[in-house]
Parts: sequence; structure tokens; C-alpha cells
Amino acid sequence: MSYATKNTTIAPFNLTSPPGTDIWRKPPSHNVFTAPTHPSPIPQYDLKTFQRARLTFALPPGSQLRQYDQAGLLLHFTKPNLPSGQDKWLKTGIEWYYGKPYISTVGCDAWADWSIVPLSDFAGNASRPTVTIEARRERDQLGKSLWVYQIVRDGEGKEVERRPLREVNWVFAEEEGWRVGIAGYVCRPTVEGGNGELVAEFGEGVEVEAVDFDNKV
Repeated sequence: MSYATKNTTIAPFNLTSPPGTDIWRKPPSHNVFTAPTHPSPIPQYDLKTFQRARLTFALPPGSQLRQYDQAGLLLHFTKPNLPSGQDKWLKTGIEWYYGKPYISTVGCDAWADWSIVPLSDFAGNASRPTVTIEARRERDQLGKSLWVYQIVRDGEGKEVERRPLREVNWVFAEEEGWRVGIAGYVCRPTVEGGNGELVAEFGEGVEVEAVDFDNKV
């Protein structure tokens, strides 16, 4: 038996962050979740229904960015009566790191880890770092996982490549009772450099695909 899926699209938006905001968890005790998100509050889906989420966004030109400026897609995993500090999350997008934009993915099960890939098509500091990111449920002969991809398009906007960035295996290890909140996020962790805000443009909004268990096909 199979079920239909349902797509939900959040309309395009801009998102602004002051300095001193972040999503990061590092031992022994650092735990911060202060980044602005849109929508807010974050809409939630039963994790068992989640199939994929995609968004496209742009940061300001590189000449206006500071260390650790970032924006992208946030998946926040929670369930009722969860003890404090035991929520989980994944964020993936662009992060400005030592003068260059990287596609950054951070997964937090108990503690956060971080991987970065150079944004290969960045044209220089006068241009705006831009990317399309997708996180999707997948299954192979060994089991299920969440894969994060960069979606590459040609000059006419047609999808020509899905570049694999990271496989995350803990997301679907336990699904019963868990929910996933899905949103765009932006944060400016660094306070050095003044009180200027960081603005990211999410020009295609956020697209979410979930299984509709009320609709068999």
C-alpha cells in the first residue's frame, strides 16, 4: 500500500538577524538556539511523514559579510515532554568563513558537528552568495537516512545536478512521537564589527513534501 504526498510552500520572505545570534551546541556546556526563523513559530510535521524540504536564498555581497554569517534551512526535531537540551536539529546553507562562502551543514544529535564545502560558483566579494539546498529522506539496502544536497541549476533555472553534501543517519533512527519543525534561518554569531544586521533573501520560500496518510494511491 502506498500513500500520496502533499507539498506545502511558504511564500518568499526576507529574514533579518542582529549580531550575537546562533544555533550551536558544543561540549561541555555551550547550547545556543537564538537564530531568527521564518515562519515563527516554526511549523511542525510528524517526522514519519517527512519526505523532503527545499529552499533557495541569497546573502548580501561578500564585502558586507563577517566571520560566521550564515543562513539556510533548519530542521528542528522535538517531541512532547522532551527534557531540556535533548531536542535535535540540522541546519544547512551558506556560512562565511575566513573570507569565503562555504556550503555548511551542522547536525546536532547530542552535540553538534560541522562540515563545509566550498561554494564553487561564487563570483567574488562584489556578488551575493546564493544556493539551493534540499534535505530529503532516502533509503538504500542498509537502511534509511537523511541526505543533504546542493541543487545546481543552469542559466534558465532548470535543475541539472543534485550534488551530495552529507548523509545523516540518526534522523530516522527513532521516529515514533518525534516531530520536525521546518523553516528558513539566519544568524550573525560575531558581534565584532558593530550592530549592523544581516539580511538574507529567501526568494522561493520554503517547499516541504510530506506523506498524506489520509490519501491512498
